[in-house]
Amino acid sequence: DNKASEIAISIYNEKYGISKEEIIALRKKYNLSQDLFSKIIGCAKKTLISYEKGKSIPNDSYLIIIRSLISKPETILTLIDANKVQFTDKEFNRINNNLALLMPNNAKNFLTVVDETPNKYNGYTKFSKEKIYNIILFLADKTVLKTKLLKEMFYVDFLCYKNTCKSMTGLEYSKLPLGPVPDQFEYILNQGATDKIIDYEVSYNNDYECHNISSTKEFDRTLFTDKELEILNKVKNKFKNYGSKEIVDFSHKEKAFLETEFYNKISYDYAFDIALD
Repeated sequence: DNKASEIAISIYNEKYGISKEEIIALRKKYNLSQDLFSKIIGCAKKTLISYEKGKSIPNDSYLIIIRSLISKPETILTLIDANKVQFTDKEFNRINNNLALLMPNNAKNFLTVVDETPNKYNGYTKFSKEKIYNIILFLADKTVLKTKLLKEMFYVDFLCYKNTCKSMTGLEYSKLPLGPVPDQFEYILNQGATDKIIDYEVSYNNDYECHNISSTKEFDRTLFTDKELEILNKVKNKFKNYGSKEIVDFSHKEKAFLETEFYNKISYDYAFDIALD
């Protein structure tokens, strides 16, 4: 009877659910023990073991979570934050260190301190979470649409590189259909909201979805040099009357956008072609 049950569960999981092999492969991809992985997805360890042995079928809630992790691996960062109280400090640090090896660089640097080699994709600058947050505070002090904010961040970093041969934040940027944006920008903004740096809200205007970013703290100008403050003001003043569409169209004319393949990282070498001075 047990063997027949396992065969039935296997057939069902392969057709409608998640196979035990996929669950095991997912956990091992993150290099996590059954104990830690079960805490992250919110189930008991013995429940996870039964899934991995093919002795039970994940219920709808766990099925959605596991499928989300397979299709979008960075989802695990949200789950870890939501279940943070389940971990000791040692466990939390172990999880972050394991995941840092798998995450894209921008997300990785938010997780843990990484001694990353300066290169043309981070603007030869050490990653600075403080500066990233404060640039967002500066640009979003009276609320800004997400699309506009992301383009302004691009111009801040690339204009800084053009003038000083170093980026302001150490962020990496990618080419997406709406223009150049910080790689893993959703994670960056969600972390900003979690850390109560910004309010990140979605509203609707005639069926148009608007993603609004608003500052919740004071901008710390002491983190920036006079030249950096000058660049911040220059970018903000340049685009103060631009809507999202206008700044998207403007960014699409940049050599950085035109000569980079979609979804690839953008080299800071293109900063010298930025026409914003």
